[in-house]
Amino acid sequence: MAYFALQFALGGAFGFASQSLAKAFPDTMPGPGDRLVVVVILTLALSAAITLAMVARRWAAQLRDGGPAGIGFAAPTGGQMLAGAVMGIVAPILGGLLTQQLAGDHPLTQSVSELADSAHVVMRIALLPVAVLVGPLVEEVLFRGALLARLRLSLGDGWAIAVSSIVFGVIHLPDLGGLWYAVPNLILVGAFCAWLRIRSRSIWPAFACHAANNSLATLAWFS
Repeated sequence: MAYFALQFALGGAFGFASQSLAKAFPDTMPGPGDRLVVVVILTLALSAAITLAMVARRWAAQLRDGGPAGIGFAAPTGGQMLAGAVMGIVAPILGGLLTQQLAGDHPLTQSVSELADSAHVVMRIALLPVAVLVGPLVEEVLFRGALLARLRLSLGDGWAIAVSSIVFGVIHLPDLGGLWYAVPNLILVGAFCAWLRIRSRSIWPAFACHAANNSLATLAWFS
């Protein structure tokens, strides 16, 4: 996907710039962990902005359409948003239990969590909006917006939920360091979000679910 290609390209560019500045100004630049957080924030924010602009242009007529062919930027009810938030809390609990069963004694790591652990608390706070809001928004637009719409039209709702959720889980493997036993947890989150998108005819309850899930994950940054 263009979003992940942008992340790779921009991450490389910002990373090179960060290293160059650190060599030129070794006494004034922050430590490696903090510099990497800045690179990640810039990379994800710019990648998200470009991707959302591309989707808005490509799917302009379908942005507010809550039907099978639409992206789903339709107004939800308060109850739908609450359901999304609750499911976003339930998903990592169930998914965590599943992951523990599959992982056994094997370690479970995620690159963004390792990154936060190595950074100053101020930088962790700066990373929060990207992890909790920006990332979930752009991924919902891609996976529960554009991809789900394509799949619903060709496969129907049931298969669209299944396929989009599997793609969502598998595509996060690099961030998980290739640890396959963490993927079912993400597939479950993807299935919850896809069901919410279809049921509510809006992408916002799915966003609430995704944001709540990520919020729980970030609690470990400050423990």
